[in-house]
Amino acid sequence: MKSVAITGISGYVGQQLLHKLAEQEEVERIVGIDVKPPDSDSPKLKFYSRDIRAPFKDILAENKVDTAVHLAFVVTPTRNTDAARDININGSRNFLDSCAQASVEQVLYLSSHTAYGAHPDNPIPIKEDAPLRPLPNFRYSCEKAEVEQMFQEFVEQHPSVCVTIFRACAIVGPRAGTAGVNVLFTPIMMRPLGYNAPWQFIHEDDLMESFYRVLAQRQRGVYNIGGDGYVPYKEMIAAAGKPCIVLPAALLRFIVALTWRLHLQSRSPAGIEFMQYPIIVDAEKLQKTTGYRFTHSSREALMSLISAVRPGSQR
Repeated sequence: MKSVAITGISGYVGQQLLHKLAEQEEVERIVGIDVKPPDSDSPKLKFYSRDIRAPFKDILAENKVDTAVHLAFVVTPTRNTDAARDININGSRNFLDSCAQASVEQVLYLSSHTAYGAHPDNPIPIKEDAPLRPLPNFRYSCEKAEVEQMFQEFVEQHPSVCVTIFRACAIVGPRAGTAGVNVLFTPIMMRPLGYNAPWQFIHEDDLMESFYRVLAQRQRGVYNIGGDGYVPYKEMIAAAGKPCIVLPAALLRFIVALTWRLHLQSRSPAGIEFMQYPIIVDAEKLQKTTGYRFTHSSREALMSLISAVRPGSQR
């Protein structure tokens, strides 16, 4: 792992990974690909301003990239769903094509635990061999699962390439800002009546160490990423110190969808199910394979975010 390319390097996770890899002696060059440069820099960084949908075999070949990490993805809700899908799906396809053409030896894709879908019959915890059942009305989870399928097909077509997929739960930490968990930073929170689903988190430092170990050890396969334990949704509300509206789930969906259509708020009408049904992942496979034990529980990870954004919040 001498030359590593990172798509979406200017995002929250991308900049954290830049810092992590810049500290490693064996990493000689970090190739950043994004539409804008990251806020931070490193002597090892060579940045290219390029849309993820534009071929970049030339960049990978010129820098003799042996390892590529795909982070470029539209995460936040957007009304222009066609444009977001084009970036997420066609950008990911272009990433794989460019890596194949440049003979990259190792690729890693950051997927999401939301690809499992929020369902009342989800096992707790859920393992990597569980089927992906993304919610049809939740674009993010559907597109994460769709891109995973691309990577699985890439494995079959290019068996010599080391391919790794991370299914990470919500990534938080003191550097996440309000992008960590959007639901915590709305003026008024919501909760479906009769539900108190547990949520799971991974601390940014634990995710970065997981990235590094998997890449350095060339571990292939699918790995869940989630801190030990969970935080009930009511505790999240209390920790955020926000007022909360409690209504039947069907009524909440109607209100959110209506206000979305009327442009009264920017919150996607999808996703109420995540406040009802848990997705708690089993991360034992990753920890056994790499020998790394997470240093923060789900609760500790969440509180590190809340304490950084709202120092006076309840602990």
